[in-house]
Amino acid sequence: MSAGTSPVRPESRSLAGELTRLLDASPDAVVVVDRSGTMVALNSRLEQLFGYPPGALRGRLIETLLPVRYRHRHAAVRAAYGTSPTVRPMSARGDLTGLRVDGTEFPVEIALTPVPGSPEGLVMGVVHEGTARALLADALAESARTAGALDAIADSVVTTAADGRVEFLNRSAEALTGWERGTARGRPLLEVLPVRQEGDTEPLDHMVARCLATGLPGASCEAMLPAGTGDARTLDISVTPIHEGGHLAGAAVVARDVTHARLIARQLSHQATHDALTGLVNRREFERRLGRALTSAAEEHAEHVLCFLDLDGFKQVNDACGHQAGDELLRQLSDVMRERMRSRDTLGRLGGDEFGLLLEHCRLATAERIAEEIRAAIEGHRFAVDGGSYAVGVSIGIVPIRGGGEPSEVLRAADGACYGAKRRGGNRIQVDDSARPRQEAPGGADWPRRVRAAIEQDRFRLHAQALVPLAGAEAGAPRLELLLRLDEGPGEPLLPGSFLPAARRHGLMPRVDRWVIRQTVRRLDDWRRAHPEVPPPSVAVNLGEESVLGGDVPGLLHEALAGTGLTPGAVCFEIDEAVAVAHPAATIGLLRELRAVGCRTALEHCGSGMAVFTLLRQLPVDYLKIAGHVVRGVAGDPVARVLATAINDVGHALGIATVAVEVETAETLACVRRLGVDYAQGFGIARPEPLEVMLDLLAAGPAGDRSVSPA
Repeated sequence: MSAGTSPVRPESRSLAGELTRLLDASPDAVVVVDRSGTMVALNSRLEQLFGYPPGALRGRLIETLLPVRYRHRHAAVRAAYGTSPTVRPMSARGDLTGLRVDGTEFPVEIALTPVPGSPEGLVMGVVHEGTARALLADALAESARTAGALDAIADSVVTTAADGRVEFLNRSAEALTGWERGTARGRPLLEVLPVRQEGDTEPLDHMVARCLATGLPGASCEAMLPAGTGDARTLDISVTPIHEGGHLAGAAVVARDVTHARLIARQLSHQATHDALTGLVNRREFERRLGRALTSAAEEHAEHVLCFLDLDGFKQVNDACGHQAGDELLRQLSDVMRERMRSRDTLGRLGGDEFGLLLEHCRLATAERIAEEIRAAIEGHRFAVDGGSYAVGVSIGIVPIRGGGEPSEVLRAADGACYGAKRRGGNRIQVDDSARPRQEAPGGADWPRRVRAAIEQDRFRLHAQALVPLAGAEAGAPRLELLLRLDEGPGEPLLPGSFLPAARRHGLMPRVDRWVIRQTVRRLDDWRRAHPEVPPPSVAVNLGEESVLGGDVPGLLHEALAGTGLTPGAVCFEIDEAVAVAHPAATIGLLRELRAVGCRTALEHCGSGMAVFTLLRQLPVDYLKIAGHVVRGVAGDPVARVLATAINDVGHALGIATVAVEVETAETLACVRRLGVDYAQGFGIARPEPLEVMLDLLAAGPAGDRSVSPA
């Protein structure tokens, strides 16, 4: 490979400019190369070490610094290193020779540190002249007690006797440890050099003992030296045996201070993965973390959420006040968003005035609450510049992540939802569920067995969420909606989105529904017996499409209630609007049977379509549950408010009570109250709890109620 000049990409030139000051502050000769071997950044000490004038090396291949006979081999080694880059500790490399500009050769040592996240595949090299290590080896071979020879070495050297106790420190080691050689003599090694090592690295005193036992050098390691005053130091340590008169007389611990080199490596990595203006992660790093979340969702069935945020009105501020003011506004709004995130969340700048927010291990409702807090905070932020005050908004698209797909696909879906929010006027939130993968996640073929096992081994768990009556609603027993979870061991139970789609595809929903009905009745009856003075709540159970079409729900309920003190009125069965529209005759027939035996009935997700309005006169239901996407928009979307009003008015005209679900904010609650809706349900009212916990809260009365008061 030629050692001539290689073209430097624009991003490499930019990186080099940012690094110059940091590299020049290093006491070591430092060079940064990209995957092609081009030197994209270096400091003056490297130029001085190889005798080059300032600016002569940047943009040239690293092989320029090697004799011609080594260049081809080194290029091959470098390419192999690039396929699996690792931190290589500093150690003497007798076969590595440097070439000065005047043609003279000298031994060199290079410590390599890859820069994680850098798109150019950057690697940092710290270069030392190898002569000092050669002198050290000679001094140790001839006489470890030659203080003058060891004092001439810049590295810190601590020698021990055959018993492992300290015998000598050179001047550099005295400065590093704060010990004088006379005071340190005879003390345990770790008392004089109290380093801490991480991971599986062999402790320093063990390394020395092994060296003394075998007479062989120990492997190099990296360790931290706590500082009495100031910052801790990072050391590269190696252990070498000392021979005198053909006998093993002790060991030498050689420590090189690599603190600044590691600082450069960390800052290089930070620059490669973070946006320079805001300090947020950049798009490349954000997509990497999003990919990790997709894998987690697929393999662990974890629930994550992606938000795509696009500022509304930023261009006007940027155009009116200039780019410097625009940059400052972006920095301020980045802080506004960070303050409303959880510590585990990732906020990234994706470009311009677009941001991504990755909420890991987060339920959709929680993500919507966080997004709304961010939206409201940005809307309320005032940017003062040149005597004026400016305000911007933000449109946010939200997509739940439940496994499968590529980061770019999920980002496109979230971007699409964000665009939908902008089309509706901007400064609002829109949830798009279309990013849920249509294919089963890895291991999905195993879901039928897992669902059957959950039924047979009672591994399903019942949670409950309260419905709170608003003004005008009938008084009576508390009302709860039951929610299903799957408990497969340590960690949070799986949400229904993980397993119910597979249960539907494989025809298992009737068995799931039967399990829910039987367990619900049993647990309600157990609670009733334990609290005879408290009226049992009314609980809502969702029925799947298969159960509507032929599950004999009335017969199953009659069987479950036999021998209990419960009446059918304790159970309310809910059927999805889409099922009612698709199968009107079966839905009407089942609802009539359930009402005939004394059960209450409900139609959920009302407002997802319009066809249901033609069926409402025929559907014997007690409650209409307004769809969550309609309820979420009532505070700011006139269309959503009109639709919610229509559902509420039609329901009341037919003598049917109405329920607003997914009520997450006080503003939404106030709106549905003004509309005359009878009941409210959502995280802003009461969070789901295990059924046993919710029943205990009911037994405790108002003092034990965790829900937010609707008043």
